[in-house]
Amino acid sequence: MGMLNKVEIVRKMCPVIFLLDTSGSMDGEPIGAVNEAIKNVLPELISMNEENPDNEIRVAILTFDYNVKWAVGETELVSPQDVENYWKNLDANGYTSMGAAFKALNEKLSVSKGFMKRASGSVAPVLFLLSDGEPTDDYKAGLQELQKNSWYKIAVRVAVGYGDFNEHILREFTGNEGTVLRTSDPDSLRNTIKFVAVTSSRVASQGSNVSTDTTNANPDDNTQAVADALENQGGALNAPLDPEDNF
Repeated sequence: MGMLNKVEIVRKMCPVIFLLDTSGSMDGEPIGAVNEAIKNVLPELISMNEENPDNEIRVAILTFDYNVKWAVGETELVSPQDVENYWKNLDANGYTSMGAAFKALNEKLSVSKGFMKRASGSVAPVLFLLSDGEPTDDYKAGLQELQKNSWYKIAVRVAVGYGDFNEHILREFTGNEGTVLRTSDPDSLRNTIKFVAVTSSRVASQGSNVSTDTTNANPDDNTQAVADALENQGGALNAPLDPEDNF
């Protein structure tokens, strides 16, 4: 066996990070739809990893209500296979600490003490935000700090608004109206979460190495690429989705 056959090729990392509103207004059917959507997304992410020898999707899930909590990925990004094996359904209660969630995400988008330790071998991260209402803390201060983060700037930023959500805030987060989707019933919520998460993850995971030096580049190109993909594939939302769907 030659030397090249003995060398394991290191795959680039594709972080997919969910920020999920688990406040009291999400209780009942909405949080049930979120749990089903996440469980349906995981097989798709596993399949992408199996099909792509170059890039590897890794997952984290941050919930925000009274507090913020890393339901998945408290210390490091996790393979979707491991998430599927150990998934525990989320509960909903309390307020909407979105500003605190933005601060927690900002801390993790770091090479020195966060998720981006493999930064030299990473593609653009996917940042997925779900909310159904108004923040009950100072979201703007948290978002302003997050927007200074170089990884946030080059990330694929997408959002799903449910019910009486604040569209202005979600558009502030993504910076692109084309990556904010809206829904108002639990079945549609489940389908929309899966559609957005799978589409954005597929676009990001097919990318190449990224640099956080945006001096000579448009940092919003990755988000716009997903906006285009969502628009082109929007008809997929008109049909029921299951784990076998291919977008």
